[in-house]
Amino acid sequence: MNKLIILAVLLPLALTARAQQPDAALLASCAACHGAQGLGDQALGAPRLAGQGEQYLTRQLQNFRAGRRGYAEQDQPGQQMRSMAASLSDTQIAGLAGYYAALQLARQPVPASAASQSGAALYADACAACHGQFAQGYPQQQTPDLRILGGWYIDQQLQAFVQGWRGADAHADIRAKWMRTVATQINDEQQRQAVVAYIETLGSGS
Repeated sequence: MNKLIILAVLLPLALTARAQQPDAALLASCAACHGAQGLGDQALGAPRLAGQGEQYLTRQLQNFRAGRRGYAEQDQPGQQMRSMAASLSDTQIAGLAGYYAALQLARQPVPASAASQSGAALYADACAACHGQFAQGYPQQQTPDLRILGGWYIDQQLQAFVQGWRGADAHADIRAKWMRTVATQINDEQQRQAVVAYIETLGSGS
């Protein structure tokens, strides 16, 4: 009797999870820019998705779909993502976020440097409150794990916030507006590079 009860509870959950798995065509569309393993492609401006927080990925796909991100003409990768996400259903978004979050592929840390050492204090002051002491992000705040994004992407996005390509539109996500405020505080190129260098020394575990 107990086994029947357990099956009755677990079977609908299993079917729901299975239904949310992205289909091959949708994954192929994502892989064209982000790679088959979700490792990203700097040449295409596509960040790594593998191992990123599920809540964060969900939020960003929703932002692209709603036009809260990818609104700036200068942000070509963002506009491409906005176009791609426009027709996604809630179920497809949930499936994609869960799929890429489950791809736990470690990113090895970069050796410390003089720049990264100076960036540690800047990170603690400007970034740690929302992204965590070790840049791991907070699911409840839907902030990303910065350790796996790649320094080039973090630097690119910090500049996008400052220039208003993210977080400046009247319909922009509230978190993006907060980030734009923070990014303007480390707008100096040397400071920005130091923060990025520090984040890259943290890696992403194993």
